Amino acid sequence: MKRTKKFWDIAFNGVTIPETHKTAIIRIYESYPIELMPNGICDPVYILNIFCKELGIGDGKSNFYKFGVV
Repeated sequence: MKRTKKFWDIAFNGVTIPETHKTAIIRIYESYPIELMPNGICDPVYILNIFCKELGIGDGKSNFYKFGVV
């Protein structure tokens, strides 16, 4: 089930996130039923921070890098 544009606008508000990263977390969220994913407004960016930190494309503190650029 898709979340609304309003949900994503609020979730990404105030954070500069590369479009590729936004697309990735939206696709992850849309891959699972809504009741199986955390639904708090801060959860998508938190999860994205963890992914990016582990992949070396972010510092885990909402500072995201383009792929391969530090």
